Amino acid sequence: MFVVTGAPASGKSTVVPELVRLSPGNLVVMDMDELLDDHGRLLGINITSPTAAPIWPAYNALWLRITELIRRSGIPVLLLSPLLPTELPEGRWLHLDCPDAVRQKRLANRGCSDAEIEEAIRLIASAVLSHQPTGSRETQALGQ
Repeated sequence: MFVVTGAPASGKSTVVPELVRLSPGNLVVMDMDELLDDHGRLLGINITSPTAAPIWPAYNALWLRITELIRRSGIPVLLLSPLLPTELPEGRWLHLDCPDAVRQKRLANRGCSDAEIEEAIRLIASAVLSHQPTGSRETQALGQ
């Protein structure tokens, strides 16, 4: 399994076509956000909120099971994820980042408000200053 991590708008989706091109044979691409609705909810729970942290391990385990079902068929999986290698220890990891100006432009192109963009930049900067990994759930890191 291949896992690509990065804060919102870091370029995860952008690198997918190149990674698919480089992959011999078939490759299933999955994004951990795909199960969430437009407001970050899964089964009515806002999984992206820090208050949902107690259920993140169950959500991570769900994705591990989903990817395992596919990998059993012998087809490799490319997962776009906000996880740390310790949270999903299988696979090869790639962590992406970008300058704030690029992130601001990408988030604006997605329709995010100025307030949402400022909050995203603030959270990412705060995580960097505290040496925490960054991501949509503030839990992304470079993996090997």
